[in-house]
Amino acid sequence: MVETGTATVTVEILSSAESVVDDWEDLASRSGTVFSSRPGFVLNVAGALRLNVRFVVVRRGCRVVALAPLNTVRRGPFVLAKIIGSTLGVPLEFLSDDDDASDVLLGAIADRGWMLSGDSMIANDPTVVRMALHGAWDVDAVVRERVPVVVLRHGETASNIRSAKSLKRLRQYRSEVERRSSFRVEEIRDIVHLDARWNDIVTLAAESVEGTDKVNYLVAPHGEFARDFLRSEARAGRLCITGLVVDGRWVAHEIGVRTHRRMEGWLTHYDSSIGKLQPGHQLIEWFADAHDRLGVAELDQGVGVNKIKSVWANAGYDVLRVTAVPRAWWLSGCMKAALRTLPSILARTRSTLHRAAERAGAR
Repeated sequence: MVETGTATVTVEILSSAESVVDDWEDLASRSGTVFSSRPGFVLNVAGALRLNVRFVVVRRGCRVVALAPLNTVRRGPFVLAKIIGSTLGVPLEFLSDDDDASDVLLGAIADRGWMLSGDSMIANDPTVVRMALHGAWDVDAVVRERVPVVVLRHGETASNIRSAKSLKRLRQYRSEVERRSSFRVEEIRDIVHLDARWNDIVTLAAESVEGTDKVNYLVAPHGEFARDFLRSEARAGRLCITGLVVDGRWVAHEIGVRTHRRMEGWLTHYDSSIGKLQPGHQLIEWFADAHDRLGVAELDQGVGVNKIKSVWANAGYDVLRVTAVPRAWWLSGCMKAALRTLPSILARTRSTLHRAAERAGAR
Protein backbone atom coordinates (compact mmCIF):
# COMPACT_ATOMS: atom_id res chain seq x y z
CA MET A 1 0.00 0.00 0.00
CA VAL A 2 1.34 3.45 -0.95
CA GLU A 3 0.13 6.88 0.13
CA THR A 4 0.02 9.31 -2.82
CA GLY A 5 -1.27 12.70 -1.75
CA THR A 6 -4.74 12.10 -0.35
CA ALA A 7 -5.37 8.87 -2.28
CA THR A 8 -4.24 5.45 -1.13
CA VAL A 9 -2.64 3.34 -3.85
CA THR A 10 -3.05 -0.44 -3.54
CA VAL A 11 -1.85 -3.37 -5.65
CA GLU A 12 -3.64 -6.68 -6.16
CA ILE A 13 -2.35 -9.82 -7.87
CA LEU A 14 -5.41 -11.72 -9.08
CA SER A 15 -5.80 -15.12 -10.72
CA SER A 16 -9.28 -14.19 -11.97
CA ALA A 17 -10.38 -10.91 -13.55
CA GLU A 18 -14.05 -11.38 -12.69
CA SER A 19 -14.02 -8.67 -10.00
CA VAL A 20 -12.27 -6.07 -12.19
CA VAL A 21 -13.67 -6.56 -15.70
CA ASP A 22 -15.87 -3.44 -15.64
CA ASP A 23 -13.08 -1.30 -14.16
CA TRP A 24 -10.67 -2.78 -16.71
CA GLU A 25 -13.01 -1.88 -19.57
CA ASP A 26 -13.23 1.69 -18.22
CA LEU A 27 -9.44 1.93 -17.97
CA ALA A 28 -9.04 0.62 -21.53
CA SER A 29 -11.54 3.17 -22.81
CA ARG A 30 -9.57 5.97 -21.10
CA SER A 31 -5.98 4.91 -21.70
CA GLY A 32 -5.93 2.05 -24.23
CA THR A 33 -4.75 2.58 -27.79
CA VAL A 34 -5.03 -0.98 -29.18
CA PHE A 35 -7.62 -3.75 -28.93
CA SER A 36 -5.12 -6.24 -27.47
CA SER A 37 -5.28 -4.51 -24.07
CA ARG A 38 -9.06 -4.86 -23.75
CA PRO A 39 -10.58 -7.59 -21.56
CA GLY A 40 -12.55 -9.03 -24.48
CA PHE A 41 -9.30 -9.94 -26.24
CA VAL A 42 -7.18 -10.91 -23.24
CA LEU A 43 -9.76 -13.10 -21.49
CA ASN A 44 -10.72 -14.96 -24.66
CA VAL A 45 -7.04 -15.62 -25.44
CA ALA A 46 -6.33 -16.77 -21.89
CA GLY A 47 -9.33 -19.11 -21.87
CA ALA A 48 -8.74 -20.65 -25.29
CA LEU A 49 -5.02 -21.20 -24.72
CA ARG A 50 -5.45 -22.22 -21.06
CA LEU A 51 -2.86 -19.75 -19.82
CA ASN A 52 -1.72 -19.44 -16.22
CA VAL A 53 -2.80 -15.82 -15.87
CA ARG A 54 -2.05 -13.25 -13.18
CA PHE A 55 -3.62 -9.82 -13.31
CA VAL A 56 -1.56 -7.08 -11.65
CA VAL A 57 -4.04 -4.36 -10.72
CA VAL A 58 -3.23 -0.91 -9.31
CA ARG A 59 -5.96 1.11 -7.61
CA ARG A 60 -5.89 4.73 -6.51
CA GLY A 61 -8.66 4.85 -3.96
CA CYS A 62 -11.41 2.75 -5.59
CA ARG A 63 -10.38 3.55 -9.17
CA VAL A 64 -8.29 1.10 -11.24
CA VAL A 65 -5.46 3.19 -12.70
CA ALA A 66 -3.13 0.52 -14.11
CA LEU A 67 -3.37 -3.12 -15.11
CA ALA A 68 -1.13 -5.78 -16.63
CA PRO A 69 -2.45 -9.23 -17.69
CA LEU A 70 0.45 -11.68 -17.55
CA ASN A 71 0.87 -15.30 -18.54
CA THR A 72 3.20 -16.73 -15.89
CA VAL A 73 5.40 -19.66 -16.85
CA ARG A 74 7.84 -21.31 -14.44
CA ARG A 75 11.35 -21.91 -15.80
CA GLY A 76 13.12 -23.90 -13.08
CA PRO A 77 13.44 -21.57 -10.08
CA PHE A 78 12.33 -18.54 -12.12
CA VAL A 79 8.96 -17.20 -13.29
CA LEU A 80 8.65 -15.63 -16.74
CA ALA A 81 5.69 -13.26 -17.04
CA LYS A 82 4.67 -12.76 -20.68
CA ILE A 83 2.35 -9.96 -21.73
CA ILE A 84 -0.77 -11.76 -22.95
CA GLY A 85 -0.95 -11.41 -26.72
CA SER A 86 2.75 -12.17 -27.24
CA THR A 87 3.24 -14.50 -30.25
CA LEU A 88 -0.22 -13.56 -31.59
CA GLY A 89 0.99 -10.91 -34.03
CA VAL A 90 -0.62 -7.87 -32.41
CA PRO A 91 0.85 -4.63 -31.00
CA LEU A 92 0.84 -4.73 -27.18
CA GLU A 93 0.69 -2.19 -24.36
CA PHE A 94 0.29 -1.84 -20.62
CA LEU A 95 -2.78 0.04 -19.41
CA SER A 96 -2.04 2.99 -17.16
CA ASP A 97 -3.58 6.39 -16.47
CA ASP A 98 -0.32 8.18 -15.66
CA ASP A 99 3.38 7.84 -14.86
CA ASP A 100 2.82 7.36 -11.13
CA ALA A 101 0.47 4.45 -11.79
CA SER A 102 2.99 2.95 -14.24
CA ASP A 103 5.77 3.17 -11.64
CA VAL A 104 3.65 1.38 -9.03
CA LEU A 105 2.67 -1.31 -11.55
CA LEU A 106 6.27 -1.95 -12.57
CA GLY A 107 7.46 -1.92 -8.98
CA ALA A 108 4.83 -4.48 -7.98
CA ILE A 109 5.89 -6.89 -10.75
CA ALA A 110 9.57 -6.47 -9.85
CA ASP A 111 8.76 -7.15 -6.19
CA ARG A 112 7.36 -10.54 -7.24
CA GLY A 113 10.73 -11.39 -8.79
CA TRP A 114 9.15 -12.13 -12.18
CA MET A 115 11.00 -11.70 -15.47
CA LEU A 116 8.97 -9.74 -18.04
CA SER A 117 8.68 -10.43 -21.75
CA GLY A 118 6.64 -8.94 -24.59
CA ASP A 119 7.32 -9.49 -28.29
CA SER A 120 5.52 -6.50 -29.85
CA MET A 121 5.39 -3.76 -27.22
CA ILE A 122 4.49 -0.33 -28.55
CA ALA A 123 7.66 1.75 -28.25
CA ASN A 124 5.96 4.95 -27.11
CA ASP A 125 3.68 3.22 -24.60
CA PRO A 126 4.21 5.35 -21.46
CA THR A 127 4.74 2.32 -19.21
CA VAL A 128 7.31 0.82 -21.57
CA VAL A 129 9.12 4.18 -21.53
CA ARG A 130 8.94 4.27 -17.72
CA MET A 131 10.29 0.71 -17.50
CA ALA A 132 13.52 1.78 -19.21
CA LEU A 133 13.95 4.47 -16.54
CA HIS A 134 12.72 2.42 -13.57
CA GLY A 135 15.38 1.57 -11.02
CA ALA A 136 13.94 -1.88 -10.33
CA TRP A 137 14.44 -3.22 -13.86
CA ASP A 138 17.31 -4.24 -16.13
CA VAL A 139 15.70 -3.84 -19.57
CA ASP A 140 16.60 -4.89 -23.08
CA ALA A 141 14.41 -3.49 -25.87
CA VAL A 142 15.03 -4.16 -29.56
CA VAL A 143 12.95 -2.70 -32.39
CA ARG A 144 11.12 -5.60 -34.01
CA GLU A 145 9.53 -3.63 -36.84
CA ARG A 146 7.71 -0.46 -37.73
CA VAL A 147 3.94 -0.80 -37.93
CA PRO A 148 2.60 1.01 -41.03
CA VAL A 149 -0.30 3.42 -40.52
CA VAL A 150 -2.54 5.26 -42.97
CA VAL A 151 -3.57 8.68 -41.63
CA LEU A 152 -6.37 10.66 -43.30
CA ARG A 153 -7.84 14.02 -42.36
CA HIS A 154 -11.56 14.68 -42.62
CA GLY A 155 -12.59 14.86 -46.27
CA GLU A 156 -9.49 13.11 -47.58
CA THR A 157 -9.70 9.94 -49.67
CA ALA A 158 -7.34 7.48 -51.32
CA SER A 159 -6.48 10.13 -53.92
CA ASN A 160 -4.72 12.14 -51.21
CA ILE A 161 -2.13 9.42 -50.58
CA ARG A 162 -1.86 7.46 -53.85
CA SER A 163 -1.24 8.67 -57.37
CA ALA A 164 -4.00 8.99 -59.96
CA LYS A 165 -2.19 6.36 -62.03
CA SER A 166 -2.23 3.82 -59.18
CA LEU A 167 -5.92 4.34 -58.45
CA LYS A 168 -6.80 4.17 -62.15
CA ARG A 169 -5.08 0.80 -62.33
CA LEU A 170 -7.15 -0.48 -59.38
CA ARG A 171 -10.35 0.72 -61.08
CA GLN A 172 -9.33 -1.11 -64.24
CA TYR A 173 -8.80 -4.33 -62.31
CA ARG A 174 -12.28 -3.99 -60.81
CA SER A 175 -13.78 -3.28 -64.22
CA GLU A 176 -12.13 -6.38 -65.68
CA VAL A 177 -13.74 -8.51 -62.96
CA GLU A 178 -17.12 -6.81 -63.37
CA ARG A 179 -17.14 -7.49 -67.13
CA ARG A 180 -16.95 -11.24 -66.43
CA SER A 181 -18.87 -11.51 -63.15
CA SER A 182 -20.47 -9.64 -60.27
CA PHE A 183 -18.26 -7.76 -57.81
CA ARG A 184 -19.12 -5.99 -54.56
CA VAL A 185 -17.71 -4.94 -51.20
CA GLU A 186 -19.50 -6.34 -48.14
CA GLU A 187 -19.18 -4.80 -44.70
CA ILE A 188 -19.78 -6.79 -41.49
CA ARG A 189 -20.54 -4.82 -38.33
CA ASP A 190 -22.97 -6.92 -36.22
CA ILE A 191 -23.09 -10.37 -34.62
CA VAL A 192 -25.83 -11.79 -36.87
CA HIS A 193 -23.90 -10.87 -40.03
CA LEU A 194 -20.63 -12.16 -38.51
CA ASP A 195 -22.17 -15.52 -37.64
CA ALA A 196 -23.74 -15.82 -41.08
CA ARG A 197 -20.37 -15.29 -42.79
CA TRP A 198 -18.16 -17.10 -40.26
CA ASN A 199 -17.79 -20.34 -42.24
CA ASP A 200 -16.81 -18.35 -45.34
CA ILE A 201 -14.28 -16.35 -43.33
CA VAL A 202 -12.72 -19.45 -41.75
CA THR A 203 -12.60 -21.35 -45.05
CA LEU A 204 -10.89 -18.48 -46.83
CA ALA A 205 -8.36 -18.08 -44.01
CA ALA A 206 -7.46 -21.78 -44.15
CA GLU A 207 -7.00 -21.69 -47.93
CA SER A 208 -4.97 -18.49 -47.73
CA VAL A 209 -2.34 -19.81 -45.28
CA GLU A 210 -2.16 -23.38 -46.61
CA GLY A 211 1.37 -24.30 -47.61
CA THR A 212 2.89 -21.28 -45.84
CA ASP A 213 4.45 -20.76 -42.41
CA LYS A 214 1.75 -18.25 -41.48
CA VAL A 215 -0.41 -18.92 -38.41
CA ASN A 216 -4.15 -19.28 -38.93
CA TYR A 217 -5.65 -17.50 -35.93
CA LEU A 218 -9.17 -18.54 -36.91
CA VAL A 219 -8.77 -22.26 -36.16
CA ALA A 220 -7.87 -24.24 -33.04
CA PRO A 221 -6.25 -23.50 -30.71
CA HIS A 222 -6.85 -19.84 -31.58
CA GLY A 223 -10.15 -20.08 -33.41
CA GLU A 224 -12.35 -20.23 -30.34
CA PHE A 225 -10.93 -17.03 -28.88
CA ALA A 226 -11.02 -15.27 -32.26
CA ARG A 227 -14.72 -15.81 -32.85
CA ASP A 228 -15.71 -14.96 -29.27
CA PHE A 229 -13.51 -11.87 -29.31
CA LEU A 230 -14.92 -10.62 -32.62
CA ARG A 231 -18.47 -11.24 -31.39
CA SER A 232 -17.73 -9.15 -28.29
CA GLU A 233 -16.36 -6.35 -30.48
CA ALA A 234 -19.46 -6.51 -32.68
CA ARG A 235 -21.61 -6.30 -29.57
CA ALA A 236 -19.69 -3.16 -28.52
CA GLY A 237 -20.10 -1.61 -31.99
CA ARG A 238 -16.38 -1.73 -32.81
CA LEU A 239 -16.19 -4.51 -35.43
CA CYS A 240 -15.58 -3.77 -39.10
CA ILE A 241 -14.84 -6.68 -41.42
CA THR A 242 -14.58 -5.73 -45.08
CA GLY A 243 -14.99 -8.50 -47.65
CA LEU A 244 -14.77 -8.73 -51.41
CA VAL A 245 -17.46 -10.88 -53.01
CA VAL A 246 -17.00 -12.08 -56.61
CA ASP A 247 -19.77 -14.09 -58.27
CA GLY A 248 -21.30 -14.62 -54.85
CA ARG A 249 -18.05 -16.05 -53.43
CA TRP A 250 -16.31 -14.56 -50.39
CA VAL A 251 -12.79 -14.15 -51.85
CA ALA A 252 -11.00 -11.62 -49.66
CA HIS A 253 -11.37 -9.90 -46.31
CA GLU A 254 -9.72 -7.60 -43.84
CA ILE A 255 -10.77 -8.10 -40.22
CA GLY A 256 -10.71 -4.75 -38.47
CA VAL A 257 -11.57 -3.50 -35.00
CA ARG A 258 -12.04 0.15 -34.03
CA THR A 259 -10.24 1.75 -31.09
CA HIS A 260 -11.25 5.39 -30.62
CA ARG A 261 -10.49 7.10 -33.97
CA ARG A 262 -8.26 4.28 -35.24
CA MET A 263 -9.25 1.21 -37.24
CA GLU A 264 -6.90 -1.66 -36.42
CA GLY A 265 -6.43 -4.13 -39.24
CA TRP A 266 -5.87 -7.51 -37.61
CA LEU A 267 -6.08 -10.26 -40.25
CA THR A 268 -6.17 -10.16 -44.04
CA HIS A 269 -6.76 -13.19 -46.28
CA TYR A 270 -7.58 -13.63 -49.95
CA ASP A 271 -8.15 -16.34 -52.53
CA SER A 272 -5.05 -16.72 -54.72
CA SER A 273 -7.26 -17.04 -57.79
CA ILE A 274 -8.10 -13.32 -57.61
CA GLY A 275 -4.52 -12.10 -57.17
CA LYS A 276 -4.72 -9.98 -60.34
CA LEU A 277 -7.48 -7.94 -58.70
CA GLN A 278 -4.89 -6.88 -56.08
CA PRO A 279 -7.32 -7.44 -53.19
CA GLY A 280 -5.01 -6.02 -50.52
CA HIS A 281 -4.85 -2.68 -52.31
CA GLN A 282 -8.60 -2.77 -53.05
CA LEU A 283 -9.42 -3.22 -49.35
CA ILE A 284 -7.16 -0.37 -48.23
CA GLU A 285 -8.54 1.92 -50.92
CA TRP A 286 -12.06 1.11 -49.73
CA PHE A 287 -11.10 2.08 -46.17
CA ALA A 288 -9.47 5.31 -47.29
CA ASP A 289 -12.62 6.36 -49.13
CA ALA A 290 -14.97 5.22 -46.31
CA HIS A 291 -13.03 6.44 -43.25
CA ASP A 292 -15.22 9.51 -42.59
CA ARG A 293 -18.37 7.39 -42.63
CA LEU A 294 -16.69 4.90 -40.29
CA GLY A 295 -15.71 7.68 -37.90
CA VAL A 296 -11.99 6.93 -37.98
CA ALA A 297 -8.93 8.88 -39.03
CA GLU A 298 -6.31 6.12 -39.11
CA LEU A 299 -5.85 2.60 -40.40
CA ASP A 300 -3.34 0.83 -38.17
CA GLN A 301 -2.13 -2.00 -40.41
CA GLY A 302 -0.70 -4.07 -37.57
CA VAL A 303 2.35 -6.24 -37.11
CA GLY A 304 3.70 -7.88 -40.26
CA VAL A 305 5.13 -5.41 -42.75
CA ASN A 306 4.72 -6.12 -46.46
CA LYS A 307 4.92 -4.15 -49.70
CA ILE A 308 1.16 -3.57 -49.91
CA LYS A 309 1.00 -1.99 -46.45
CA SER A 310 4.16 0.03 -46.99
CA VAL A 311 3.09 1.76 -50.20
CA TRP A 312 -0.10 3.03 -48.55
CA ALA A 313 1.42 4.05 -45.22
CA ASN A 314 2.11 7.72 -44.53
CA ALA A 315 2.90 7.25 -40.81
CA GLY A 316 3.87 4.49 -38.39
CA TYR A 317 5.24 3.50 -35.00
CA ASP A 318 7.84 1.05 -33.70
CA VAL A 319 7.11 -2.12 -31.76
CA LEU A 320 9.77 -3.64 -29.52
CA ARG A 321 10.80 -7.07 -28.35
CA VAL A 322 11.20 -6.35 -24.63
CA THR A 323 12.93 -8.51 -22.05
CA ALA A 324 13.36 -7.32 -18.48
CA VAL A 325 14.81 -8.80 -15.31
CA PRO A 326 14.50 -7.35 -11.77
CA ARG A 327 17.76 -5.64 -10.78
CA ALA A 328 17.45 -7.30 -7.37
CA TRP A 329 18.53 -10.52 -9.05
CA TRP A 330 22.19 -11.43 -8.91
CA LEU A 331 23.64 -11.29 -12.46
CA SER A 332 20.42 -9.76 -13.81
CA GLY A 333 22.27 -8.66 -16.95
CA CYS A 334 23.25 -12.26 -17.77
CA MET A 335 19.70 -13.45 -17.19
CA LYS A 336 18.41 -10.67 -19.44
CA ALA A 337 20.76 -11.79 -22.24
CA ALA A 338 19.63 -15.41 -21.86
CA LEU A 339 15.99 -14.38 -21.94
CA ARG A 340 16.60 -12.30 -25.07
CA THR A 341 17.98 -15.27 -27.03
CA LEU A 342 15.21 -17.68 -25.97
CA PRO A 343 12.65 -16.64 -28.67
CA SER A 344 15.11 -17.23 -31.53
CA ILE A 345 16.07 -20.65 -30.13
CA LEU A 346 12.40 -21.62 -29.84
CA ALA A 347 11.67 -20.28 -33.34
CA ARG A 348 14.47 -22.37 -34.85
CA THR A 349 13.21 -25.41 -32.97
CA ARG A 350 9.64 -24.90 -34.22
CA SER A 351 10.91 -24.39 -37.79
CA THR A 352 12.92 -27.64 -37.64
CA LEU A 353 9.92 -29.57 -36.30
CA HIS A 354 7.67 -28.05 -38.97
CA ARG A 355 10.03 -29.10 -41.78
CA ALA A 356 10.35 -32.59 -40.28
CA ALA A 357 6.56 -32.93 -40.16
CA GLU A 358 6.28 -31.82 -43.79
CA ARG A 359 8.90 -34.39 -44.88
CA ALA A 360 7.10 -37.11 -42.93
CA GLY A 361 3.80 -36.20 -44.57
CA ALA A 362 5.36 -36.27 -48.03
CA ARG A 363 6.53 -39.87 -47.61
